[in-house]
Amino acid sequence: MNRYDGVVISHERITGDVALVRVQAPDLPGWQPGDHADLELESGLVRQYSLCGTPDETGIWTFAVLLRPDGTGGSRHVHDKLTVGDRVRVAGPKAMFPLEEAEHHLLVAGGIGVTPILTMAERLAAQGRPFSLVYVGRGRERMPFLDRVAALGDAAVIVDRAQSTDFTLKTVLDQAPAGALVYACGPPRMIDELGELVTGGRLRTESFASASSSPVADTAGGAFEVQFGFDGPVRQVPADTPMLDVLLKAGADIMWSCREGNCASCETPLLEGEADHRDDILTPDEKAAQNCVFPCVSRAVSGRLVLDLPAPSEG
Repeated sequence: MNRYDGVVISHERITGDVALVRVQAPDLPGWQPGDHADLELESGLVRQYSLCGTPDETGIWTFAVLLRPDGTGGSRHVHDKLTVGDRVRVAGPKAMFPLEEAEHHLLVAGGIGVTPILTMAERLAAQGRPFSLVYVGRGRERMPFLDRVAALGDAAVIVDRAQSTDFTLKTVLDQAPAGALVYACGPPRMIDELGELVTGGRLRTESFASASSSPVADTAGGAFEVQFGFDGPVRQVPADTPMLDVLLKAGADIMWSCREGNCASCETPLLEGEADHRDDILTPDEKAAQNCVFPCVSRAVSGRLVLDLPAPSEG
């Protein structure tokens, strides 16, 4: 995954608890709706966010960051410490939530989940393809991007749950064209409800929750070795110790975020060996190909994994 050194060119509070941050770098590539990128705030503090800018932002990536008082510090750093002119490193883009072809798209956003959903709606509108968007929040003052949603016209509906107490997701689905492909991003409760209502494999989802409520990934397993390239040093990975910890201690330059195998921040090419893939990212075919690992959760079936990493300068 490519990394870029950038600079913060704007930082503004667009609601009471959402900060909009724009990072510029001359070599930043374009991206697609639903893509994510990593934002490295300082050494060891990396967070992943949906890209939510507009197509005309050449060389600029935009992130909307919700303040999570009960989180692990990333959003607090963005809100309270990050300022215009700060140097940051970004990585990506990653197609974590790709927009598929369909005769009609029903897009459902809950709260900060509007960030990937809005970029999808704007892409579909620009292409003249049929879609409908429902943006749900509690209190318009807490709902970012209301102006961009309103610019979509009749295809978009804004629902303030503080006022529209009779709103239901079932009604939204009943009013959508038969066979519509449903995209949803929002809190787990909303995603779970849609999972019960949408049938026929028509639901594509992305959920979000505070880091403190996320489950801890299982990294238990037998000891094995990890090698930096074919000719580099070898390190022992003890049982019950994440491979990522061993690599970082050895001086590897690896971005990481979730430590749960679901964000893809630490993706590392695998040159040789058979990995025990424990992530929620790779498809069965991709796991069988043995082309990469996510060292925050991956273990080894073979005695040694050879990774496409340069030899560390220290450790």
